[in-house]
Amino acid sequence: MKKSISYTLIVGVLLLGSFLGFCANALFSKVVTEENGVTYYLRPGISKKVVITELSQQGIIRHPLLFSLYVYPQKSSQLKTGEYLFPKGSTPASIWKQLTNGTGHVYHPFTIVPGWTFHQLREALNKAEGLRHVTSELNDKQIMERLGYPDLAPEGQFFPETYSYTRNNPDLVILKRAFDYMQKRLKEAWQNRAPDLPYKNEYEALTAASLIEKEAYLDAERPVIAGVLVNRIRHNMPLQFDPTVIYGMGDRYAGKIHKENLQEDTAYNTYVHKGLPPTPIAMPSLVSIEAAMHPQQNDYYYFVAKGDGSHQFSRTLDEHNTAVAKSIKRRESYFNPSRIQEYLNTLFPGTLKNYSQNAILLKAYPKIGSKLFV
Repeated sequence: MKKSISYTLIVGVLLLGSFLGFCANALFSKVVTEENGVTYYLRPGISKKVVITELSQQGIIRHPLLFSLYVYPQKSSQLKTGEYLFPKGSTPASIWKQLTNGTGHVYHPFTIVPGWTFHQLREALNKAEGLRHVTSELNDKQIMERLGYPDLAPEGQFFPETYSYTRNNPDLVILKRAFDYMQKRLKEAWQNRAPDLPYKNEYEALTAASLIEKEAYLDAERPVIAGVLVNRIRHNMPLQFDPTVIYGMGDRYAGKIHKENLQEDTAYNTYVHKGLPPTPIAMPSLVSIEAAMHPQQNDYYYFVAKGDGSHQFSRTLDEHNTAVAKSIKRRESYFNPSRIQEYLNTLFPGTLKNYSQNAILLKAYPKIGSKLFV
């Protein structure tokens, strides 16, 4: 009898040990093997039961019943909503710890591109995945009211940068961060500005920076363009910056400015109106802001695009007219079909047979076109 009891006890201990070993293995073995980990979105208001079911359906939890026995006794644990990244090597126990501690959220990037208008910013924001789009039904003024600046025009007020957000964040959060960051950087730049600038306040300097942003392609030329802008303001000359004409045209702009557009009496047309436009025309980068605050001291009053991203700067109108004529000649060379075909054949031998294909390629890759200029 004693031997029978001892045998039963031994078997029971072995079985218990095996079960506990199985439990430990199930809870603390690695279940995430993907190099980039796996993601899971814990929605607001769902129960532990639903979470366990979803984790099981995704193949993250392999023993849902055992996992339930592990998590249900933890009365004090509260699930934290959000989108989580479970890294490679995660275990069921570590996954539950993430969900209750609210650690390891997935962060999504949103980039405000230098030179964007507020309209372009809003379009991109509305397309951003994972955001709660609270501003999509608001107009520009209502958005600024939400930010606490009802009388301020939104153009130019949001700093170009990459911002991170978690799923279900309201899009207004990104706008608030970008707005605050722009005010901070603008204030710092204004406090350290060069003396004797022709701008009454930092808002006018921001407007100037937006013009520089839209005109410049090369960072090295931004202070030079800023110098041209300052020279023309000081000599009471109309700025004649083409991007202001384009901005004033709004949706009517289809890629080309015509002579009659230069004569349109829009509030932003700096061919018609002297001085700066009433608001910025884009979101300027920090390099453009710095250029506006520290313009190059030069005697240039004119510039024209060469077609390769750089500009030809001139002191007199005669010099400028000569530079414009050369620029037109370059553009004619640029759009010469035989020249395009010859150059593209060196890049893509035998692949492009006609001009329409070439035009499509040049539109997709504009920097290729710059190589065609003399």
